[in-house]
Amino acid sequence: MPAARAAMPALLLTLLVGCAGSTDGKSSGGDADPADSGADDGAEGADGAAVDIEPLGLNDVSVLFPKPPTYAAPGYLLPSSVGAHGELLPRSIFEAVPVFGAVPADALTWPLLTVVSARVDACAGPAGACDPELRLVLQPVEEAGRVRDSALHVFYHLEADEIDALVAGLRGLRALAPEARVDGPLEVHPALVAQGVEGAYGEALRALLFEHIGADRIRRVTFFLRAPPATPVWFMGGFEVEGGALTALDILNVGPDTQQVILDQSSGGYVYDVNPPAGRPEDGALLLSSAAVAAASEGELAEVMGSYLRVDDPLTYRPDDLPCAGCHLSTFVQHAAAEARGLSLGPTATDGFSTARDLSLTGGAAAEPVSLRAFGYFDETPMISQRTVNETAAVVDDIEARGIGAAR
Repeated sequence: MPAARAAMPALLLTLLVGCAGSTDGKSSGGDADPADSGADDGAEGADGAAVDIEPLGLNDVSVLFPKPPTYAAPGYLLPSSVGAHGELLPRSIFEAVPVFGAVPADALTWPLLTVVSARVDACAGPAGACDPELRLVLQPVEEAGRVRDSALHVFYHLEADEIDALVAGLRGLRALAPEARVDGPLEVHPALVAQGVEGAYGEALRALLFEHIGADRIRRVTFFLRAPPATPVWFMGGFEVEGGALTALDILNVGPDTQQVILDQSSGGYVYDVNPPAGRPEDGALLLSSAAVAAASEGELAEVMGSYLRVDDPLTYRPDDLPCAGCHLSTFVQHAAAEARGLSLGPTATDGFSTARDLSLTGGAAAEPVSLRAFGYFDETPMISQRTVNETAAVVDDIEARGIGAAR
């Protein structure tokens, strides 16, 4: 999309972005009640009067765009779109992604790549770090609107002193998105569905994102590639980006290589073969086979279900603490096991993420064995994993607990 499409009057952008403040520290998140965060209690303005602060919901920090009707559809971001810091994804970086024999039906094809989702995290990075970032997910969208089951995830570094302005901007955007409930579940963004991506909220959101992203800010690119389509096979890996140089991402249990997942449904059930296998920090191999789930004892099932609850808990494991496959498989295999054995899902007394926010799933991730998408689309169907929902809730809890973007 040409940069001009996302142009926004400077005065409106100023009103939405607000002014910067402190972002030191890290919230423990988890059990925090949004109503207790103080974020909506108001702050003092320059004249000492109380200023109402717009509280944030899940859809304010993780935005799933409506499925694009075709590639290069008006209102959608493309790799060639230009933000304040350059192209969103230079072709030179895209061309470093391996193809693994992908056939056109599911290949990552440059002219078709479209941004399908965006996420903000005020405290990302490995354990002990708190590095703000903004992420975009791009998938190939065909002329007829089919979204291919492959994706690129682009991570943009934000300076510590700008996350407050970005979050203040997100709070300001709430006035343009009355359709998005603060207490609602993570879903295709209701305001973008109601208004269209070229509506008031969509235009303002793109302008705000453009202020913070571009090639100069890219710190990591990960890929999720399906190849070939007949027997579902997925390859997952990525690169660290620094000074224009790309270094293979060192994935836990995998190293600088890629992790592969193969799905076999020939028996009428399912078997996922993960190579190299996860093993640690959690061994969830039992749930990767429907036959193994059927044969397992109640004690064995309880133990492995607990391991997946921990995998889905962003306060137990940050993304770099886990290999790729576990997070992408977790939602389907948990729900399949629960349905097969009549189990209930949700955090236990000892395992699982807890928050006052709505963690319910929308979309098709819980019921679709042949797609491992975490925040995007499988053809026509929106796919949102439980890990993505939980991470989003933890981000909002952290932002509100620290009052980020509350000063105006």
